[in-house]
Amino acid sequence: MTDFFLVSWSELFSSPENMIRYGGLTLILIVVFVETGLLIGLVIPGGDSLLLTTGLLAGADVLTIPLAGLLASMTAAGIAGDLLGYSIGKKMGKKLYKKQDTWYFKRKHLERAQKFYKEKGKLAIVMGKFVPVVRTFNPLLAGVTGMSLGRFLILSSIGTALWICSLVLASYYLGRQFPQLKEYLHYAIPVIIFLSVLPGIIQYFKERNKTANA
Repeated sequence: MTDFFLVSWSELFSSPENMIRYGGLTLILIVVFVETGLLIGLVIPGGDSLLLTTGLLAGADVLTIPLAGLLASMTAAGIAGDLLGYSIGKKMGKKLYKKQDTWYFKRKHLERAQKFYKEKGKLAIVMGKFVPVVRTFNPLLAGVTGMSLGRFLILSSIGTALWICSLVLASYYLGRQFPQLKEYLHYAIPVIIFLSVLPGIIQYFKERNKTANA
């Protein structure tokens, strides 16, 4: 954590790799919490790429934290972030739909998440964890629409555990299998980020084609 105080904010947040190298577990947990707890999570680099990078670095022994503790703490941070987002949604109510665009809030993102939420129903809380932007808005929408706290907590716990464990474990065992990857992280990280956003790109073009053919 000493290096954390020796780097600039721009360098620290320039990539998931730097965030993990300099910030360690503390910064990982903060980013996981903020991504679903606050709307500014939409503009902080993290999400799938952070989880995949965390697992890869842990598997290659660059991040020396016991795997069980890493998964448990990240899952707890994700659930806590969801609960904060749910509370904010509950408090804002219908005012959320009247909120104007800002540097961190875009109505098009809200509309995308709302469409996903309506299509998937309660399962949106679980499935939405694997969809960027949607996972940030889902807790808010659950609060706005009056989902009970107990049901939300159960769905959030399942979704968060599946999301974090599947991505971190997949890249962790990749790092274990090929420890030499830590020497090529500058090449591996862009590939990981691309693969993590690929589903979103595919979904975007599918929706665009639907609109064009309508």
